[in-house]
Amino acid sequence: MKKNLLVLLSILVVVSMALAACGTPATEAPAAVEATEAPAEATEAPAATEAPAAEPITITFWEQEGEDVDVFIDGLIADFQAANPNITVERTHYENEALRDQFQTASLAEAAPDVVRVPNDFAGPFSTLEIIAPVDALFDDAFLGQFFPGSLDPAVVAGTLWGVPDNYGNHLMLIYNKSLIAEPPATFEEMLTVATELTAGDVQGFAYNLNEPFWGAGFYGAFGGWPLDENDQPTFDNQAFIDYLTFVSSLKTDGVVPAECDYACADTLMKEGKAAMIINGDWSLGDYTTALGDNLGVAPVPTINGNPYTEMTAGKYFMVSNAVLDDAARQEAVTAFITYMTSPEVQKQWLDEFKRLPSNTVIAEDPSISSDPILAGSMSALSVGRGQPAAPEMRCAFDAWRPSLEGVMAGTTTPADAAASAQESADACVATLGTAP
Repeated sequence: MKKNLLVLLSILVVVSMALAACGTPATEAPAAVEATEAPAEATEAPAATEAPAAEPITITFWEQEGEDVDVFIDGLIADFQAANPNITVERTHYENEALRDQFQTASLAEAAPDVVRVPNDFAGPFSTLEIIAPVDALFDDAFLGQFFPGSLDPAVVAGTLWGVPDNYGNHLMLIYNKSLIAEPPATFEEMLTVATELTAGDVQGFAYNLNEPFWGAGFYGAFGGWPLDENDQPTFDNQAFIDYLTFVSSLKTDGVVPAECDYACADTLMKEGKAAMIINGDWSLGDYTTALGDNLGVAPVPTINGNPYTEMTAGKYFMVSNAVLDDAARQEAVTAFITYMTSPEVQKQWLDEFKRLPSNTVIAEDPSISSDPILAGSMSALSVGRGQPAAPEMRCAFDAWRPSLEGVMAGTTTPADAAASAQESADACVATLGTAP
């Protein structure tokens, strides 16, 4: 326990330095949907033919979706309980980072909930602290075979899978305004030419979140790099990172993108019809549909020097407290709950209600995707992505990456010096995790 506590303190120090803002305390937990009344006790019958009634059990479930999804999730829970009247699911809502902190603290106090639904990168600190169960201790290969391998990859740490996804995405794509550009460019070279031609007056040909590493990952991938190596160690001091920084810096110095543009800037330009093209994520499609209507177009980000823009992909994942493995009845109830919540039927509901792309291979072939130009474009972009690493070292990589990128974009450092500085900072951060080789 002392070892785990020390590791926890190390991780929390890194997280607190990395996050721009912390989550708020948990909102009041909604009242649990009560299980239907247990069947009346069976009359006496020969023991050989009597089917024993399942014992009532309550499992606890924490999640951090937005308020607009709460009613939907409660509906799913109600449907599950109707089909499994012996199981009651008590749901508690937390804000994103509050859930992470509360789960870690509760786990070390032996008071953790049974199951959580969280972003992929929570698998890093949770698995390091040994407070979640590996997926292969709960599910067999037949169950896991229904998911895209790519959808499982973001929840893998040190070769072990720690979460089961109910949707897949959280990825970037090229979003364009059809009133300004009829067809998306096929290559980045073509895109730069078109963007330059369209930039005039209050119209910007191309915009994106300039100083954010999450957007930079796709460019870095196109130049042959990736923020973590096969051993989950940050990798920045290399030619691919230098080439990436040189490339994105040229977008600014050549006037292809606005000189100063963060997420809010690029997003506003697109919503107001003043950007022909933007790189943004699947989470933005609802707002852009409202703003642009039939003028909204979606496609993969164009290739760079013939190589795909390799955006990070992820989803939401069900992770199970390690303590569940010590209780056979609880384990059975939790696996039944996750099986239902990640089923094709439920994923189809997510698709229909919120346009969330599925992790299930069968639902990915649903006509509602192929017949919808927006969803089809999003799925096409998703296909060239790469799973966002969940290892704790990824947080160190992001924290080291951001100031180096900002320095290059501001013209205060060279790409080569920025690469060396990012590597030094990331290595120092990893050493504080207690997981460096």
